[in-house]
Amino acid sequence: MMNVCLHILNASGALGTVATFIEDEFTKSLKKISSALSVSDVDVVVYDNSKGVIPEVGIGGYSPNGHVMFLYLDATSSILKKTIQEQLKKTLAHELHHCMRWRNPGYGETLLEALVNEGLADHFDLEINGGNLQPWCTALGKEEMMVFSKKAEREYTAKKYDHGRWFFGSSPKEIPRWAGYTLGYQIVGTYLKKYPDQTAASLVSTPAKAFIVGLRVGKEELAP
Repeated sequence: MMNVCLHILNASGALGTVATFIEDEFTKSLKKISSALSVSDVDVVVYDNSKGVIPEVGIGGYSPNGHVMFLYLDATSSILKKTIQEQLKKTLAHELHHCMRWRNPGYGETLLEALVNEGLADHFDLEINGGNLQPWCTALGKEEMMVFSKKAEREYTAKKYDHGRWFFGSSPKEIPRWAGYTLGYQIVGTYLKKYPDQTAASLVSTPAKAFIVGLRVGKEELAP
């Protein structure tokens, strides 16, 4: 664990009552993450940003490159401390995997690359923290999986795919919210079933095209 720096933006005092708690949870989580994945040279910026929070989990995260990740909290939440205890470790694992993958091979430009990146990050969280899956990993039923995996397959190599449409539900009548996350989780899960000696940590630098063996997700192949 080298040079992973936590920055809590708190000039307003909004996070003053939980700053020490954030620091403690960060230190514990980073130790576990670093035991599986070599993480270095990342600035982790935490601040009060209710608009960036995912309502279902009370926290949000974003990694724009290989050296910075943002972590969003809602300082007015009545369960803020519980959210930090339960979700900071999960968001940190997910986003730090992104940071390391950003360096090689990068987040990518195609839908397939985005699916694999998100699927790997969610599987890494599961490897490190266990527990229940995040809600975006199970946003589609089996029948929907069949429909939207085929739809996605037609766009895998498109560099002008609509990220919001596939991942955030910007066109819910066409593609359900979080469909891309669920598809990515299943693609990586299918690959890991076929290659059980691999992990999301060991695959952090593996190009998305290597996951082609896990792309045709059928009812009998769905990862648990």
